[in-house]
Amino acid sequence: MVLKNVENGLERLFERTFSRPFRNALQPIEIGTRIVREVDLTRRLSGQGPISANVVRVWLGPADAQRFEGFQKALVTELEETVRQHAVSEGYSFVGPVKVEIFIDDDLKAGVVEVKTEFVGGESQPRLIVSDGRSFAVGDVPLIIGRSPDVAVVVNDSNVSRQHAEVWRTAEGVAVRDLQSTNGTYVNGHRISAVSLSPRDDVTVGALHFRIELA
Repeated sequence: MVLKNVENGLERLFERTFSRPFRNALQPIEIGTRIVREVDLTRRLSGQGPISANVVRVWLGPADAQRFEGFQKALVTELEETVRQHAVSEGYSFVGPVKVEIFIDDDLKAGVVEVKTEFVGGESQPRLIVSDGRSFAVGDVPLIIGRSPDVAVVVNDSNVSRQHAEVWRTAEGVAVRDLQSTNGTYVNGHRISAVSLSPRDDVTVGALHFRIELA
């Protein structure tokens, strides 16, 4: 299950936030599991394949909402990544940017989660997602990846050239080009010079992995 890919992030969030008396209460991983299930139940089919809802609204009871207060932004970030990772695993595409929102429902008891999903269209904005958690919009100007502090995507790795590779938008989507780096740029384990990318492709520069998110 793809949730395993982000489970560690949710668990780390849980461990550093809650004291032991709360260990048996609602956990972030339970919210993630509930979201993934709802995304699967509401997916749609199109001529280009299955489409995932991109807006997820979560309702919690007052007791749970109070426990999550103070780190809700970090929780939302992890849950949005859960949706993205699941979509990549299942081959889903989106009609707009992924967004998770959390609300309070005074009628919900502790431990109860309600989730609703929506398909909300938006301007396509491809993003470069880095394995260390960073995210960069791929716009009209190519994103340079490298060791130099002057590039858009800085990689602190001695095996990475100062200007190692670039990612840019094309008429068909997004592509990556190696900038004559010493150790090469790899896509799905193969060294490349330039190639178009899909959300399933794994780009490797040094020790870091990258992927593309397409709306």
